[in-house]
Amino acid sequence: MTAVHALIHLHDFDDGSADFKLIGVFTSPDRAEQARAACAQLPGFRDFPDGFLVVLLQVDGARADRGSLPEDLYLLFRTLEDPVRGEEVVVLGAYLSEEEGNEAASAYREGPPEAGLEVSPVTLDERTWCDGFFTYFSDESDESDESVEQ
Repeated sequence: MTAVHALIHLHDFDDGSADFKLIGVFTSPDRAEQARAACAQLPGFRDFPDGFLVVLLQVDGARADRGSLPEDLYLLFRTLEDPVRGEEVVVLGAYLSEEEGNEAASAYREGPPEAGLEVSPVTLDERTWCDGFFTYFSDESDESDESVEQ
């Protein structure tokens, strides 16, 4: 089976919540490292350089067994709102077609009912997150104590 390298940035906040950014999906560790190096210079990312993580994903599908990949893949994500940590995102798999991703999602529907499943297209070897970010903390007089990244 063929593998790809998902570059992710995780940012933990002081209040215990966290933020997940998919930077891109790459065909080699070198390409993932090049994208990490480029993002590490951007606002926000340069303040949290230890947040980068490369996850090896096996690509499911008949053509992937022969080592050929199309330009686009489909990632299956599960999102769960945790009362303490905020939004938690998990990449469940990589698929050659949206149909295969949706079929795989049906197997995960038995999980927590509040978990959201999403199949999203990604273009290989392109950064999906090209901008930096900043973190805004609400004023203490405001009742909401959430941290927001934009």
